[in-house]
Amino acid sequence: MLSSANGTFYETGAVARPPRPLLGAELDCEIVVVGGGLAGLWTALELARRGRDVVVVEAGRIGEGACGRNAGFVSPGYAEDPAKIVARVGERHARALWRLSVEGVEAVRTAAADMPGVDPVAGRLIAFRTAGEDAAARLAERVARWGSLAELWRGPEVREVLATARYRAALALPEGFHLHPLNFVIGLAAAVEAAGGRIFEQSPVVHADLDGVRKRIETPQGRLRAHEVVVCGSAGVGRAFPVLAQSIVPVATHIGVTAPLGDRLAAAIRYSGAVSDNRPGGDNFRVVGERLLWGGRITTRTRPPAQLHRLIASDIAAVFPQLAGIEVAHAWSGVMGVAAHKMPQVGRLGPGLWLASAFGDHGLAATASTGWLIASAILDGDDRWRLFIPFGLVPAGVLGRITVQLGYWSMQLRDRRDEMLLRRAEQREKAEAPPAILPPASASDLVAPPPMA
Repeated sequence: MLSSANGTFYETGAVARPPRPLLGAELDCEIVVVGGGLAGLWTALELARRGRDVVVVEAGRIGEGACGRNAGFVSPGYAEDPAKIVARVGERHARALWRLSVEGVEAVRTAAADMPGVDPVAGRLIAFRTAGEDAAARLAERVARWGSLAELWRGPEVREVLATARYRAALALPEGFHLHPLNFVIGLAAAVEAAGGRIFEQSPVVHADLDGVRKRIETPQGRLRAHEVVVCGSAGVGRAFPVLAQSIVPVATHIGVTAPLGDRLAAAIRYSGAVSDNRPGGDNFRVVGERLLWGGRITTRTRPPAQLHRLIASDIAAVFPQLAGIEVAHAWSGVMGVAAHKMPQVGRLGPGLWLASAFGDHGLAATASTGWLIASAILDGDDRWRLFIPFGLVPAGVLGRITVQLGYWSMQLRDRRDEMLLRRAEQREKAEAPPAILPPASASDLVAPPPMA
């Protein structure tokens, strides 16, 4: 993630983050985890807790990437639409994938309960803009069939807590919540070290020899030798893993946090949980004290746009006109890695070589369950990682990035068209509605009021 000049809001409330050494020597260990983001730390934590000698190498600092600067939403599912997952792999397979993500939600909840400054807040709402109650009801039925709590909120119920005409229905996921993501990843790294794992920062992998039984990972100042390697890098995986780098599309999203809004915020939003709309790459927001955190504007253009603070303020006002003119005090752009199929890339690439990557747009829960899954595969022969085989490495390259961006534009144009057609239909219905028939006037109604003093 790339922050704006005045930094991210999370940094203002971050707990202590101790500096860690770079890898400056030759070391032997059992397992190397490449990448100190959420997937890498969850994998290392499970391995270390089970007594394995595990080393994590991180190219930058713990928490400075997308894992420490995302919106902080935790809920089951993946970036891909559940209906599309079913169409690809079938109902039973899709349900098994969903249940894995549910396990991830509970793992995050359990871990967050003991971490300082993480402050989890219950509640998750998916608000429907262009589709109505029927679409929300179908999703609610599917989620409930897969074993998760789900509630259908109709338009009036949504407007009781979100004072906007934009949302026509919503799906409430009571098991979901939101948290402070930077403090969470700091706490996760501390847990890895407390369990006996080692973490080296500022140690990008520049070369990897992965063919032999004894594999070798090289950084600018050091070298690691291990029997197992787990690659958890994402958008910045680098030149040492070209096949993986070519299959990941860097995608940027933007987040802003307002200045304290006081009563204006309470009048507009009376829901303490996390909210996102149902559009791919749509708006997402949550209340943080007296401030509003707002994210969206997904794009493959990774450079932060000019006047980001004003753009986010305009996005907020488009949904909540009563908040027009507010100040966005913090704004930053973040780069995450996604695959063309919008599912995580998880599995075994060869003997002793594992992959857990591309968790962009839904990573907090999915990384937790996947980290446990990879560790269990290495130590116990657990083969549930095969659930992800249908979502393998798909080369992207320049053409892939263009295709992904065109897909975002196409979906955004379709959503705007649908909203325009809905507004026109509602206006037409109002214009064609017969005039209201008033009850006959009573005698008292015909009496002139007394003159005002």
